[in-house]
Amino acid sequence: MPTATKLVSAILLAALAWWLGHMIIPYFPDEQRIGRFREILAAIGFLTGWRFLGRHAGAGWNSAIAFGLGAAGILVFWGLLIFSGYEMIRRSMRMSYGGPTEALKDQVAIAIDYFVYLQPTEIWATLLVGGIGLGLIAEIVKRRWP
Repeated sequence: MPTATKLVSAILLAALAWWLGHMIIPYFPDEQRIGRFREILAAIGFLTGWRFLGRHAGAGWNSAIAFGLGAAGILVFWGLLIFSGYEMIRRSMRMSYGGPTEALKDQVAIAIDYFVYLQPTEIWATLLVGGIGLGLIAEIVKRRWP
């Protein structure tokens, strides 16, 4: 059921995800294709904000911080999973793998390689502060418009 909390959480987490995508792009190698990276990451953020953060708001301030950090973690997890899966499928179309097990093993290796792009401190700081802030905002919105 749509609520103001879900909508605000979804929009703000999508904005945070888009901004994080914008921050990560300079750390990509020159040959890396960018495509719709920011937009896809924003869509993941929107869904995470709607399905997770907006649903769990209203349990108190400490829980708001925990759910905000949890939403940030979910954003990172699904982002790595989706983008490494896409890269694995792209490589498999070039017949780079001997079978499906090899492809899935390579997807994990690709995800680890992509995780390296998240290592700069400003990316983690933005993710953590943004997650905490969004959790608190979701709590305020839930209390204001139950």
